[in-house]
Amino acid sequence: MLVKDIMTTDPITIEEDASILQAERLLAINKIGRLIVVDEDDEVVGIITDGDFMERDDLDASISELVSRDLISVEENTSVKEVAQLISEHQIGGVPVFDGDELTGIITAEDIVDGYVRYDKEQEEIELDKNSITPESAAIYLAMTRSREYENYWLDKVQNYGYKGAITQTGASAEKLPIKLRESTTVAAIARGVIEENPREKMAISNAVKDAYSQLALINPGLGGGFKIATVRGQEHVSVAIFGKFGHALVDGPEQLAIGTSVI
Repeated sequence: MLVKDIMTTDPITIEEDASILQAERLLAINKIGRLIVVDEDDEVVGIITDGDFMERDDLDASISELVSRDLISVEENTSVKEVAQLISEHQIGGVPVFDGDELTGIITAEDIVDGYVRYDKEQEEIELDKNSITPESAAIYLAMTRSREYENYWLDKVQNYGYKGAITQTGASAEKLPIKLRESTTVAAIARGVIEENPREKMAISNAVKDAYSQLALINPGLGGGFKIATVRGQEHVSVAIFGKFGHALVDGPEQLAIGTSVI
């Protein structure tokens, strides 16, 4: 997949002399977490996120001082794998997309996850043989099941595809969540025969969970929650899908989905 296949087109921009209040309204109305900032000539100069406004009381102040001007961007024809690596390395939530000098979109961690889900569903419709569903897509479907009956259905289906699958649930505070995710996933994978109880295979599961958790942390850093975790092992690698709600002591957040993979 290429960036242009899954990016959000017609990105919302804001001028750098706009107020914090104007920026917050744009974010709230459009239910997004970041804005591309332009100058008076409509040239892109940086990006600003909702986290940049924390502890700012003067809502009439300009956003100019808060703009991240060391801009990281990609071209439309960049592969999704490359931009996912870029987002992960720089610990950012999204980057502007250009076609030459023209701003054409924005791609976020959420777009990447949604793009993989959509791609796998399209592939399933195109190819109906047993190889049409990858371990990644099987893990996604399994993690997103809403009932025990449907869990069992997908566990059987995973087995029919020649894969091995496991599913578990966990919840924890932000501090304990990475460890809880890794521990519960490893225990379930061993119990269901997805991996052998040896250091190499346990490390593979741990790396896949770490890969998925880093995506969740990019979207909503610092929050804990309750999650369903599915693990599916193919011939040469294992895939982990984490699905559930972020939240804190007062309220649950939105549902999130993240995918991690590792070589066995």
